[in-house]
Amino acid sequence: MLTERQVLTDALNVVNNNFMALLSTVDSEGKPHARWMGSSTAAEGLRRLYTLSGKRTRKVEQIQQNPDVCWVFATEGHGDVVTLYGQARIMTSPSVAQAVWDRLLEHAHRYVMGALSEDEDAEYVTIETMVERIELLSPRRKIYVPQPVTLAPAT
Repeated sequence: MLTERQVLTDALNVVNNNFMALLSTVDSEGKPHARWMGSSTAAEGLRRLYTLSGKRTRKVEQIQQNPDVCWVFATEGHGDVVTLYGQARIMTSPSVAQAVWDRLLEHAHRYVMGALSEDEDAEYVTIETMVERIELLSPRRKIYVPQPVTLAPAT
């Protein structure tokens, strides 16, 4: 069993080195939807996670209706898997979007450029996830039961 500090350290390492992740949202009928997204952490580590999206996408609509989201990150070969649970919100600030854009381009260039350049007239928003719970699985270390950490609400 890992300590809370080890879980947080290992989870941050996985997220910061694997920028592509699955973002899951819930639609108005309670059905889950998952899609690959580029992501970026904030200065305070895993308390906040950011991504960009077209303003008129299903995921934005779903988050506006139900802010509960789940992110799943994995190392190559799935030796470590991190699941983040939290509440998402849509942010329209151009300065926040620019900062997220710059970080995504740096680390997930191919995916972000293709996904965000398909519609030159599209408007983009930032999706901010306030992470509430982190779970770490590590098959490479024979840890098959999720090692959870609950975070205090971010301010």
